[in-house]
Amino acid sequence: MTSKSLAGRVVTLPGAVKGKVALIFIAFVRSSQSMIDSWARPFEQEFRKNSIFAVYEVPMINKGWKVFSWMIDSGMRGGIPVEKHDKVITFYGDYSSYQEALGMENTNLAYVFLLDPEGIVRWKGQGYASPETEKELINTAMTLK
Repeated sequence: MTSKSLAGRVVTLPGAVKGKVALIFIAFVRSSQSMIDSWARPFEQEFRKNSIFAVYEVPMINKGWKVFSWMIDSGMRGGIPVEKHDKVITFYGDYSSYQEALGMENTNLAYVFLLDPEGIVRWKGQGYASPETEKELINTAMTLK
């Protein structure tokens, strides 16, 4: 997938995270941000000082909204800390092939993918993190570094 980050940089995933252990969040609706945060906070606390780990968010927005992309992205920039703008890649378009390939049936949920340094998905979650799934994610990430 190739799209622009909120910082204006063109990013291709998984290529941009090659050589890193990457946590990629994909969401379709604004209301799933709290789900993303439930995974991201503990992951970032655990690994923020280790540069081999990367975290990206990919909002998936239907192609019908592309004409308003400047306004949508501007709104997101206002609500997301500047230091994260380079790691938020907004996709505008037909995302059905991604949904099918990655098993993301319910667009009301956030999806979490942990990629190894080769860009291969090694772990997947969805919805809110629980203490058990949070521990499973962190333990899996530790084995991939």
